[in-house]
Amino acid sequence: MNPPAELGTLRPLDDYGRLEWQVVERERKISAGRVCPWCESEDVRFVQRGYVGPTDEVDQYLVCGACHKTTYEIVAKTAREMRLGRYKPGDVYQDRPQNTRYTINRVLRAGQNEFLLYLKPLAERAGAIL
Repeated sequence: MNPPAELGTLRPLDDYGRLEWQVVERERKISAGRVCPWCESEDVRFVQRGYVGPTDEVDQYLVCGACHKTTYEIVAKTAREMRLGRYKPGDVYQDRPQNTRYTINRVLRAGQNEFLLYLKPLAERAGAIL
C-alpha cells in the first residue's frame, strides 16, 4: 500500500513508500474562499488570532480592501467582560465602532481568564429601523 503523494501538510520523504514524513513548507492563500459579508468583495486581508507572526492578535478578523470594514470571526473576552456582557450563544454581539452586528455561534473557555466568542455577521437590512 503506497501512501498518498501529499496528505494535508505532510508528504513522504521519498518515492519508495517509506513511512517517514516531513512538513511541506508553502504559503497558504488564507483569503481564498473568503469574501466580505458587507460588500461581497474578494479583496480581503485575513488577520489570524495568535501570538506567532508579525503581530500579537487576540481577535481573528478580516479587513476588506473595498469597503474598509473589519469583520470579526473570533473575539476574545475576559471573565469580567463575560459577566458584564452576559454573552451566550444565539445572542447578538454589536461592534459599535464599525456599526456592525453579529450572532454569537459559540462561546469557548480558552483559559482561566479568557473566553472566545465565535461570531457570524448579521446581514444588514436596507431601510431597517433600529
